[in-house]
Amino acid sequence: MGSELNKKKAAIIAIGDEILIGQIPDTNSNWLAIEFHAMGIDLLKVVVVGDDIGEILSTIKSLEKEVRLIVLTGGLGPTRDDRTKEAIADYLGYPLEFNQSVFDWIAEHKEKQGSRPNDLHKKQAILPRNMKFFRNTKGTAPGMLGEKNGTLIVSVPGVPYEMKSLMKEQIFPYLFDKIDLKVIRTKTLLTIGLPESEIAERLTEFENQLPKGLSLAYLPGHTRIRLRLTAASNDGDAAEKLLQDYVQKMYSVLGLTIFGEGDDTLEEVVGKILRQKGLTISTAESCTGGFISHLITSVSGSSDYYRGSVIAYDNSVKVAELNVPEEVLESDGAVSERTVRYMLSGICAKMSTDLGIAISGIAGPGGGSKEKPVGTVWVAVGYSDVQVVKRLNLNLDRKLNIEKSGLLALNMLRLFLLSN
Repeated sequence: MGSELNKKKAAIIAIGDEILIGQIPDTNSNWLAIEFHAMGIDLLKVVVVGDDIGEILSTIKSLEKEVRLIVLTGGLGPTRDDRTKEAIADYLGYPLEFNQSVFDWIAEHKEKQGSRPNDLHKKQAILPRNMKFFRNTKGTAPGMLGEKNGTLIVSVPGVPYEMKSLMKEQIFPYLFDKIDLKVIRTKTLLTIGLPESEIAERLTEFENQLPKGLSLAYLPGHTRIRLRLTAASNDGDAAEKLLQDYVQKMYSVLGLTIFGEGDDTLEEVVGKILRQKGLTISTAESCTGGFISHLITSVSGSSDYYRGSVIAYDNSVKVAELNVPEEVLESDGAVSERTVRYMLSGICAKMSTDLGIAISGIAGPGGGSKEKPVGTVWVAVGYSDVQVVKRLNLNLDRKLNIEKSGLLALNMLRLFLLSN
């Protein structure tokens, strides 16, 4: 059974009407998927069903033909709508019966809370015969494990912290004893500035040379793309070495397109560079309305390098606060190269900072023209006298135009700092 499960796949059944109607999110499946991946178990499906015995039972039966491990979350409470154990008993062909040992666990848990078990808790102790039970130290519903025709059925409570405790402390160790699992190592590299298609083109030769046991996944977003490299081996050290060798090759191919790893954020990376160089910065924003300053100040300790911002949304503010000449606004317009250059010089002088970011554009949905359509954004970064200026041509909705232009402006600053 163990070797067979290692070769097959797993499925998750999230149970609860409250999930189906969108009342609560299914965070359990997300957590389990991450844990399965780390254990080397391939997750084939995640299915959400309501609190209906027939639906739960038919879903289990449909999945047993495709997978060798099924984990059910939810439906183990003491109320009438908690029907999971009945469906499992039906599937396994076991009768439901009162389990004194489980009831003793429940009673002990309630006593620690200063109360006593009631009739509903007795109902929770009526469980399928012949299953293995795992004590829930965080609640009253036990974890359960059974087997039919080589398929393992695991059932855990739907309360996230109870489910995680049972899986991590008891059920996963039990599975490790039964399954010869591979060691999985992953590294996620974060990129910005290039579309997925161009990154894929640059990595074509790299992907063609990937050895067995190593895989690359693209996780695209509107602005940033995550590249997840996964190594699988029977030996942890071998998996780690294989992973690190090919991570370095990815850096050599993509260079500064990679801005970080794992949970890094662009604003954290930029802040670290500013702190290392001992530089200060301020921002002058028009179309982004403070989004860039929000990103910068979301980092703890950003007061070490960030001084402040002027939201120059109206032209009068650009003139009065940033010393943008009126004739430049009249001749070139607010969305222009010369305007953001003056905005940058003005904010550096006003805030007495080494560096600045200036941005002005048309976020939409209105305000565009043939020469300057919606999504036209000018960005300037750098010192007062040494600047890099770029025109962005975006084609998104208002919210995404603001977010993407703000992130690309931060990335322009990152590249400027690394090259100067």
